[in-house]
Amino acid sequence: MTSFKLISCAVLLLILTIISATDLQVGVSVNNELAYVKNVKRNAVPLKVRTKNVFYSRNDTRVIRGISAIDLDGGNAKPTITSGGVGFSFTNIKIKSERGEGLNYQVQIFI
Repeated sequence: MTSFKLISCAVLLLILTIISATDLQVGVSVNNELAYVKNVKRNAVPLKVRTKNVFYSRNDTRVIRGISAIDLDGGNAKPTITSGGVGFSFTNIKIKSERGEGLNYQVQIFI
């Protein structure tokens, strides 16, 4: 019975960790070409909010079909698309941390 409780607690902790991650998934990435990958890392500074803008644009007529911003640390940063995005040939993604926390994201853009 004790091992069951231990396993249950471990599974619950894993689920809460997955739920608390703030990834951005927009559009479709399956069967599309990966056009852009960027790792965004900013160290934590006490009492400071860290932000990073990721810009992507194309000169041809191919449009973005999917965007992923994956939180590699499981932090509380918030990625948002501030311009362009799916259906456009450009995008700007702003990643903003909580006060006193850092950023560690991987941004992927599919066309």
